[in-house]
Amino acid sequence: MVIRLVSLILTFSFGLNSDAVFAAQAPAKMVVGYASVSSTSVILWTAQDEKILAKNGIDADLVFMPGSPTLIAAINSGSLGVGFTGGTATLGAAAGGSDFKILAASHGRVIHDLVTRPEIKRAEDLRGKRIGVTSIGGTAWMACMLGLEHLGLHPEKDNLVISGYGDMRVTTQALESGTIDGGLISGHFSLRLKRIGFNLLGDLERIPLMGSSVVVKASYLQSNMELMRRFIRAMVDAHVFVVSPANKSAVLRILSKRMGISDAGLLEDGYQDLVRRLDKKPYPSIEALRNIQRFLAPRNPKIAQIKPQDVIDDSLLRELDKSGYIDRLYAEYGVK
Repeated sequence: MVIRLVSLILTFSFGLNSDAVFAAQAPAKMVVGYASVSSTSVILWTAQDEKILAKNGIDADLVFMPGSPTLIAAINSGSLGVGFTGGTATLGAAAGGSDFKILAASHGRVIHDLVTRPEIKRAEDLRGKRIGVTSIGGTAWMACMLGLEHLGLHPEKDNLVISGYGDMRVTTQALESGTIDGGLISGHFSLRLKRIGFNLLGDLERIPLMGSSVVVKASYLQSNMELMRRFIRAMVDAHVFVVSPANKSAVLRILSKRMGISDAGLLEDGYQDLVRRLDKKPYPSIEALRNIQRFLAPRNPKIAQIKPQDVIDDSLLRELDKSGYIDRLYAEYGVK
């Protein structure tokens, strides 16, 4: 009887027929910050634009805050409740004493490309050059540092200058104008430059790195547990929506609207690159956090003392997965 009762509760909370329950309630207000105007934010945009958040009883305002450190600082100050950003700044804040929790993450590998100007064809050609990232201390910066390590380069020894530009669009423009020699960008930004002769150095997507994560303070999670349960449900729904071939046209439309892209070829490139890199289920990766920790620990001894598993709280996601909801979504959307 207890097992049946638990099953009924889970079905009520997470079943596909619970939409009517949420719709009957007054929508809960929520402000969500995101740190990048790129395809990495498409799951959050989809949750909003396809009214998946509304379906789960959430009236959300999405706020762009350039760079992960800025967004994390806003959460830490209490001016923002929920963030959609990478693990680097989150781990750094945790080392400073802030009790942050990562609830879900859409991918656990580097999603950026190290794009260089046409004349820079090899790793050694980067020595003495300038590289652009969205922000110092953010996800693209960490992708850059890990990528340089992967290529056998060291910023100090090889006289590399790493500069923050605040936005992939600005980084791309700086690459094209010759202001910088390399940049960490992703999706259609990097693929378009590759088409016109720029180079992609290294195979960075094999490197463990956490990006596009749902981040909150532990106190906010405890005070808003039911709201966050619905939010994670909506994000999972949007995640599966994005990878479903049946929804491709809708996702392309969202990318076009949110990023101001009209070129069908670029949209297609960005979409295919994104879908290829997304994990099937958005579990935060301890391996990805440990890789960040390994790199940052020599620079900040406090980071070495953190247990990555303590920064992750995937209990709501596991609860949802255990109910069978995620597998049912994949079946409904026709994703193998």
